[in-house]
Amino acid sequence: MKVMEIMLMTNITIRKNKKFTTAALGCFLRLPLTSHNLAFASLLSRLQSNTSMFYPQIAEQTRRLADLYDLQLDIMPQLFGKEIILTYYANFVEPTEILDPEYVYQEIIQTVSEIITKPDCTPKLLAYAKKQLEDDYRELMQQPANYAIDRFFKLWYRDQPDYAENFMGPIDEIQNATVDEVNHYIEGLRDVPVAVVGMGRDHKLMTKLAKFYFTQAGIIKNFQTSGLTIPASQNLIEKVDEQGNSQAQLLMGFGIDHAINYQEQIIGLLLSQYLAGDQSSKLFSKIREELGAAYAVEASCFANNSLFLINAGLDPDQVNAAKQVVLAEMQDLADGNVDEELFKKSQKALYRNTRIGLDSQNWQMGQAFRGELFSDYLDFDRETAIKKATTRQLVNFVQNLFFNESYILK
Repeated sequence: MKVMEIMLMTNITIRKNKKFTTAALGCFLRLPLTSHNLAFASLLSRLQSNTSMFYPQIAEQTRRLADLYDLQLDIMPQLFGKEIILTYYANFVEPTEILDPEYVYQEIIQTVSEIITKPDCTPKLLAYAKKQLEDDYRELMQQPANYAIDRFFKLWYRDQPDYAENFMGPIDEIQNATVDEVNHYIEGLRDVPVAVVGMGRDHKLMTKLAKFYFTQAGIIKNFQTSGLTIPASQNLIEKVDEQGNSQAQLLMGFGIDHAINYQEQIIGLLLSQYLAGDQSSKLFSKIREELGAAYAVEASCFANNSLFLINAGLDPDQVNAAKQVVLAEMQDLADGNVDEELFKKSQKALYRNTRIGLDSQNWQMGQAFRGELFSDYLDFDRETAIKKATTRQLVNFVQNLFFNESYILK
């Protein structure tokens, strides 16, 4: 088949693979985050992970991917603030690694595009996808940590229910979805912005093939977006649920009072490392020293949600004391009291993790995708930003936080 290059400005960027034995191809659809869109994106992801019009039986699609030397195709919705990114990520052995004349980029990219662009939804397939998601949901919610994070976000976004779902969307909407509704949803996706990002040794050929096989209307629409950050409304809520668990979950959310830039996001990551990066971190050591035990302490900066989240697994009778330890440490930082030695250690750990990421194809692909989604993202020098970060910036970051939610599950 002769492949003709379409002379249009498309959202297709394939980089040269200089070091990996595998190539990668990602297709990303951007659509607004609503509870409906997330529920149906989860359903569609499961449908497409099973079958497609070209491979209408699960065994057929599984066999086709296995024939391509176990091509790995992951399909899932990801949340970026006010947007859902319906993600298709293929990882496959570079054809030059295998002496097989039938294993070529064209066969690979054609197969991936067939699965992505030709979903199949019949009553039988839909019922099976629903059952899979119901089983997943039941298993997720049986874990106290997952139940707690689900409840936390439902409280955090209690006045914005479209943003409150954290896993797969409302399970009742998934259970009640009809074939016609899913097919209508699929039709609507044909016009949403699309980006294709990849990495291969023959990146020029991969680019030509991607332009030939990915011709949705959205491939020429503006994929980059601004304003996807969800602002945090100052409205403190403190909630305790009792389940009789042997381990309690403590989740404390601090709102960020403005949309933070890339430099401030680095400071948020440094704060996460400083507070809960390892067993010598501030919160883990304090909770362990003052209360005697801590199963786990984590801190995460969700920049797109204007949220800094601290969560801990503890003995139920230690939760209230641990909560006070967290509040006291955050106030101590806001007052300018930073452990210089621990700050430098956190800097080195974050820098090391960033350098390690450079050796990961998945990390590089993630950075390339973010370059398509966020303005000037690839121009930002993360390594320099980490090395030049100061304790004053850390204090300023904490001073811009406000305690907004406490959720405890016992």
